[in-house]
Amino acid sequence: MPKSLLIKDFPDSIASFLGELKTLKAASSHTLKSYAADLHQFVQFLKAQSVKGAVHRLHVRQYLAYLMQQQYTATSINRKLACLRSFFKFLVSHGRIDNNPTANIAFRKVPRQLPSILSEQQILQAVQEISPGTLTDFRNQVILELLYLTGMRASEVINLKIPHLELDALQLRVKGKGNKERIVPISTEMAKKLQAWINQSNKWRTNKGGDQDRVFIKKNGRALGPRDLSRIVDGILSRVAEKGKTHPHILRHSFATHLLNAGADLMAVKELLGHSSLATTQIYTHVSPHRLKEAYARAHPRAQRK
Repeated sequence: MPKSLLIKDFPDSIASFLGELKTLKAASSHTLKSYAADLHQFVQFLKAQSVKGAVHRLHVRQYLAYLMQQQYTATSINRKLACLRSFFKFLVSHGRIDNNPTANIAFRKVPRQLPSILSEQQILQAVQEISPGTLTDFRNQVILELLYLTGMRASEVINLKIPHLELDALQLRVKGKGNKERIVPISTEMAKKLQAWINQSNKWRTNKGGDQDRVFIKKNGRALGPRDLSRIVDGILSRVAEKGKTHPHILRHSFATHLLNAGADLMAVKELLGHSSLATTQIYTHVSPHRLKEAYARAHPRAQRK
């Protein structure tokens, strides 16, 4: 008789799965929390349906139908299905079950959405709006400029450590998703600002419990968290941009789009962003029709007919 996952086996199986993600896959704490929440939701659904024995393909389909009834977006449903697929794939690979009940269950089609961006003028205005009269203001200015100058993810900025700064070489060693390290170039001006920030922020690091390694810290010496960074960026960008365009990630979108609009090579932008797939980077090529028209007019032999 084929081995299947029983309801009573879920807690131990989930713990094993998350443990492997953390130790072997170097998954972030955010990813682990997200997977744990999605798996817990699936278990709660099964219990509500009074499922007592083994979990089968039909249960997964019923769960997805339930999510649709609850008006979850296609993106959210696909994420939860991807979580279940990874979970059951793990169980199959470790011989705990024989078949993956999520196999061949299709993801929902998601309408392609182009990323929102800010104009170069908006970002310049946002930087100029910051009056670096205090150390906190100076830190916030450096953070905003770094996000736009490098296209780093908010999490990468938060986790950036002083030993990762190679300022003489005008570069940073950044650890991205999956703990993959990449080199990110910076300007001479940014190198000077980072050095000035490190020098001036040392007095904060002497506070009890202060973080000695993280680049960006609070006045109490502790490292900035995701919410701290979001509040800082939102507070600055809300002066120049409408609601919905004030999150840290919009600076990453803007960085990529502005580079491509200026003629940067798509593969180079992919490496700068730390994308594992070129398809992820290609979405930015759809943002500017003007750039495509310019390329067509410049390259096609019959584009400039009199």
